[in-house]
Formats: sequence, structure tokens, C-alpha cells
Amino acid sequence: MANDNKPLKGRAGDAVRGKKMKSATERPFDMWLQKQLHAMYDEIASEPLPEDLLMLIERDAEAGKGPGGKK
Repeated sequence: MANDNKPLKGRAGDAVRGKKMKSATERPFDMWLQKQLHAMYDEIASEPLPEDLLMLIERDAEAGKGPGGKK
């Protein structure tokens, strides 16, 4: 944190703040990254949750509904 006292003028963030940012779909790297992440993880994300995990979630939800529940 030795650089905390330096003025912010002239830093890269200033150049970006003055210009309108392109949306994520307009930037080539963001498009490439999104495509690669979908290729890697879409199949995994579409898998059903394991039964034991579903039971834990349901048990926690029920525990939170009672009079002494945390929710």
C-alpha cells in the first residue's frame, strides 16, 4: 500500500472512465472467454444436483421456518 498517496490522474482507469464502455458482447476477448467457459462448464452446470445435497438444502430451509429458526 505504499502507492496510496500517489495522485490518481493519468492512471489507466481515467482513460476508461471518459469513454463509453462497449458491452461484453462487443469486446472480442469477452466474447471468446464466454464461449470457452460455456464450452467447458455448460454440461456440468446442466447436471442435476445430488440427492444428498438436495436433502441438506431442504433440511436447512425447514429449520429456518420454525420459531427458533435463523431466518
